[in-house]
Amino acid sequence: MIINARLLVLAVAVAAAFLSSSSLRRGHDGRAVLEIRDLELIPVDGGAAGPESVAFGIGGEGPYAGVSDGRVIRWLPEERRWVDHSSAAAPDLLDGCRGTQDPMNEHDCGRPLGLKFNNKTGELYVADAYFGLRVVSPEDNVSRPLGPQHAGIPFSFANGVEIDHETGVVYFTETSTRFPRREFLNIVVSGDATGRLLKYDPIKNEVEVLVDGLAFPNGILMSEDGSHLLLTETTTGKIHKYWLKTPKASTLEELVQLPGFPDNIKASPRGGFWVGLHGKRGKIAEWSTTYPWLRRLVMKLPPRRVQRIMAFLSRFGRHVIALRVTGEGEITEEIIVQGAAREMFGSISEVDERDGCLWIGSVHLPFLGRYCL
Repeated sequence: MIINARLLVLAVAVAAAFLSSSSLRRGHDGRAVLEIRDLELIPVDGGAAGPESVAFGIGGEGPYAGVSDGRVIRWLPEERRWVDHSSAAAPDLLDGCRGTQDPMNEHDCGRPLGLKFNNKTGELYVADAYFGLRVVSPEDNVSRPLGPQHAGIPFSFANGVEIDHETGVVYFTETSTRFPRREFLNIVVSGDATGRLLKYDPIKNEVEVLVDGLAFPNGILMSEDGSHLLLTETTTGKIHKYWLKTPKASTLEELVQLPGFPDNIKASPRGGFWVGLHGKRGKIAEWSTTYPWLRRLVMKLPPRRVQRIMAFLSRFGRHVIALRVTGEGEITEEIIVQGAAREMFGSISEVDERDGCLWIGSVHLPFLGRYCL
């Protein structure tokens, strides 16, 4: 993650923010291929980075995004600026946290990842990688914890969040019980499978483990009919269905194997869903799971160095940042970035389609991308 270098690119790109161009063609396998070369970049304010996921309010306001200094911020499109929405950090730490991109500060500042609004109450649910599952009431600017706290320790790496708007039940993922978020690469390299899919019942104030033994569970999405959840498993590159209803209830089944590391998953208004690809499932991850000696070697390296190696290797070949997939697991569309966009968007966390535009988030970059179809 070389933020300073990317900021230099950003300065040039922002000047041409509205000169978006792309081409749409049909691939040899029949799927649509959207090639993006330029797109609008919306820099994060205050020196922070990493708008990993976005959410829109019940009136369409936003987007809202969680960033590296622990804040959830809101974009005001008419004024073209960000404003603070909420934070989980203690009040006396807020000033010291503001603008930080240092992962070593995340224990104090928090790191909001998945976001989801309750369409009935207007509350914003936040999966914070260090402070656990949290919620912000419409009139508040500080999130509060949800679920029983064991010895004062929340869930170790909360990541994705989804809501059943009929019942108020909240589903969320815990990526690992062994590694914190800042060591996320070690989860992949080590083959860690301590991740879990969990359910929070607000009436009982209870958390139930639905599935354990998962390898980097990440984004989740409820199906339109409420019969199942879609769940990305980053290390394996798979998307699963977890059945909530029908005779298959409480079972997990594989939906599709993807060519990259899937991150967040969002419904598309044109049908199916978008899944962001954090990167290709390259040789480092493959060899590390095959050869224990290489796994031990890679885990001794600083996480940022491993990340730079993987980012360098991902530059070769076609750079697909997202896929649109049907409920049956068929890939119908892919997004490829070219030119300057490829240099900047080496790692993608989410693509959210709304009102004819794609919002592109990344856990590393100091901006959101926006591209209108």
